[in-house]
Order: sequence, then C-alpha cells, then structure tokens
Amino acid sequence: MTVMRRTFPVFLVFVLCARVPVAAQGVAPGRLFDRGITFVQFLDHVRAQRDVWLKNASSTDVPSDAVSRLKAVREGLRVLIVAEDWCIDSVHTVPYVASVASAAGVNVRIVDRTIGKSIMALHRSRDGRPVTPVIVLLRNGRDMGAWVERPAPLQQMFFSMAASPEAARRFAERAEWYDHDRGRTTIAEFVALAEQTARK
Repeated sequence: MTVMRRTFPVFLVFVLCARVPVAAQGVAPGRLFDRGITFVQFLDHVRAQRDVWLKNASSTDVPSDAVSRLKAVREGLRVLIVAEDWCIDSVHTVPYVASVASAAGVNVRIVDRTIGKSIMALHRSRDGRPVTPVIVLLRNGRDMGAWVERPAPLQQMFFSMAASPEAARRFAERAEWYDHDRGRTTIAEFVALAEQTARK
C-alpha cells in the first residue's frame, strides 16, 4: 500500500502532462467511442488468453469506496479503451476498469489497435511507444487524459530493468504481480485520474 501511495501521484502527473491536445491532432474521440463495443461484446470475441480474461472479468472484488468515488465524478464521463486480447497488460487491467466503471454507471467502449491508432499515437508510453491498453477519459466528448499501459509499480520495474537484475526478474514475472494485486492498483489509479479530470 505504501508503494502505491508513493508512486501513484508521479504516474498521474505524467499521464496528464503528456497528453497532446486532441483538437490539434484532428482526432474525434467521441466518434471512436461510438465505433467501439461494450466490454461484454469484447469478451464474447476474445480468443487469446481467454481463460485469463474470463477469470479477471468474473472478479467481484471491486472496492466499494472506489465505486462511490467514481460515481461522485461520473457526470459527463465516458471511457474509451484501446485494447487487444493478446496483450498481457490489457488482460490484467481492462476487466477491472470495466468492472468499476460498470458498478459506477460509467459507459465503456473498446476498440482495437487499428481503429484506435490515432489515440495510441496521442497517448504513448513514457518512452514513446504506441502501446495497449490505452484507457482514455472523455468528458462531454473531450479527451481529458489517459491511463497508459500498466500500473505505476510495474512501470517502475520496466524502466529499472537495465540497471537492476531484480527489477528485470520481477517484471518478467509480472503476471504473478497482477494475480496478487487483483486489479486493486489499476482501479485506484483509474479512479484517481477520473477525479483529477473532473477538476480540470
């Protein structure tokens, strides 16, 4: 828990500061949202890692305080996700975001990399890569920021790998980290970002 509190604000600052104004790029995220499918529809078509998707989607361990906080800032909020079923980070994060959003009455739509490539180009990883998942928070049709790729503790492991063999080992075994975390860090970061965008 201490690690989450310490690393979490740094991650949020990066996400919001890294955002490129959508209007300047000619992207219409609202139209992409309209082209998306629900999480249930996405799950119906999942082929890669299907057992893991179903296991994570069936989790009912969504913190009630996270649901309450998201409900408090849900006005005008919709969530657009770019994801692929084969992506290890998508399978361990998207189901939890979908669960807390559903519980709070926030609509979610998912598109693949082909449809969402413009969003991926706007919201790249810290080292400049277009990645999945990208979870964009839309408020009244405007792109207000995004949660990108994976939770902050795992990102720190990823960027520490070159200097730390232990970080490299732990990152290589990140599925175990995800299984132990059970979406708690992803949900916490997502809800905090929703709160932050509501104040902008």
